[in-house]
Amino acid sequence: MIARALQRGNDDDRGTSLVELLVGMLILGMVIAATTTLTIGFQKTNVQNITRQDQIDIARTATERVSKVVRTAVKPSQLIDCLTPACEDVTAFISASQTGMQFYANLNNAGNVRGASRVTYSVGTTGADAGVLIEKVQVPDHDASGNPIITTNGYTYCNAEAGGASAACKANLTVRRVATGVVTTGAVPLFTYFDDQGAPMPLTAGSSLTAAQIDKVLAIELTVKVQKAGASAAKLTTFIQRIQLPNAQAVLRPGDDATP
Repeated sequence: MIARALQRGNDDDRGTSLVELLVGMLILGMVIAATTTLTIGFQKTNVQNITRQDQIDIARTATERVSKVVRTAVKPSQLIDCLTPACEDVTAFISASQTGMQFYANLNNAGNVRGASRVTYSVGTTGADAGVLIEKVQVPDHDASGNPIITTNGYTYCNAEAGGASAACKANLTVRRVATGVVTTGAVPLFTYFDDQGAPMPLTAGSSLTAAQIDKVLAIELTVKVQKAGASAAKLTTFIQRIQLPNAQAVLRPGDDATP
């Protein structure tokens, strides 16, 4: 009886065949592959969601900043008593294109102690600044008593970016990277300008508004398109803001007729 029991135990403990082992390994490999695929997909989706939120934050912050500053656009003659007609004739906007603009702004000027700042917005195209929306704010030159220097043409501004600029001159300029990953291609430009009738002004890539057109600018539409580069790049994020200039006379020369 003992011998027969031992024989039955030996018959039942025959081990795993090669075919069974291969099938088991195949099933295990399929499970591991499916798990890896799901994990990679989840990680990619998570990275894209984080990137998309970063793009939203960048575009929203840039839109709010530029809108706030542009609304302070002002003619220098509104802040000072001009000494000549040439000073009275200076408009708020100095230059305007699809990817950049320069204007005078009544920015951080409580009590008119600083005077009109000269603000420049531009998008870098090469190097570390490629796709970066850059803001430059330069305050006017001041005399030894701390008062803005005013000439027959209005405020004066030193060349703070010149190689030989003094430390005092460089201190007048503040440079800020407002947004990264800014896309300037496509049918809708970064800046669109509207005249006193609410019509968009025709402007082609690489060109700027003429002096006559600048006189008529009463509103600006800001279209900030942001997309981060990378293998897990999210879709383009776009923020659009129409900026109405609070004071129509801020950009019109004396004698111009503006429609409210």
